[in-house]
Amino acid sequence: MVTMTRSKTFQAYLPSCHRTYSCIHCRAHLANHDELISKSFQGSQGRAYLFNSVVNVGCGPAEERVLLTGLHAVADIYCENCKTTLGWKYKKVVQVWNNMRPSATPASW
Repeated sequence: MVTMTRSKTFQAYLPSCHRTYSCIHCRAHLANHDELISKSFQGSQGRAYLFNSVVNVGCGPAEERVLLTGLHAVADIYCENCKTTLGWKYKKVVQVWNNMRPSATPASW
């Protein structure tokens, strides 16, 4: 369960969990460890994690990119609090070369 708030710091606080992922710059909550699907992704800037869902992120416009798994429509995601680019999320699968979960959200934190 996510607690929503009107504070200027974060839009949502995640409940206590043994591990919570947060923005490296402002410490805004982003995801609970239970939402982590995979750590075996490789982004353009290094290792990336795949999450089922995240909070406190904004989404840029979708664009087509050729990834290791095929051609996908993806959008950059950023921290809603400090506007730091965190990674990207799938918007639409254009052509898949491997079995993937296009509804999930990889992020390179």
